[in-house]
Amino acid sequence: MIDQGNHLRAGRHGRYRAPADTVLPLRVYLAFVLGAVFLTGLFWLTWKSQFAAPLGYLFDTQTEGVEAGYCLAVARTIAPGGGGGGYVGEAQDFWLKRLMGFRGDLAGNIAKGEAALGRHLLVGKAPDRLWLIDAMDACSNKAINFGARFRAFD
Repeated sequence: MIDQGNHLRAGRHGRYRAPADTVLPLRVYLAFVLGAVFLTGLFWLTWKSQFAAPLGYLFDTQTEGVEAGYCLAVARTIAPGGGGGGYVGEAQDFWLKRLMGFRGDLAGNIAKGEAALGRHLLVGKAPDRLWLIDAMDACSNKAINFGARFRAFD
């Protein structure tokens, strides 16, 4: 017994051909490819923005050393006298180690960072405590971009 359905769909060389209604139109393939390219682009942009350190230095500081001095000054102003461990103490330790890793004037970078913080606190539109909390948040995010891990948040 011959299967008439498959016999009719066979091509000239006896190969099976799919019915015309099961072949997807070209625009479906094009939409699939464009969607895949779009999703790949979104993935790449998300990955790039998550791991890349922000361009420039925080709070318009001139160098990495002054930026580290500024963030150290912020942490010291929030918890004077060493921070007593915890999150602020870990932040102080991170920025101090980062400062020591730079060649050049350690005390000068700390002084420039403290002077910049003082100027920002004098002309600040928000109360000092709010400015310091926002600055600590920005410094901590930058520290995380540099590879810091705060055990206080574990």
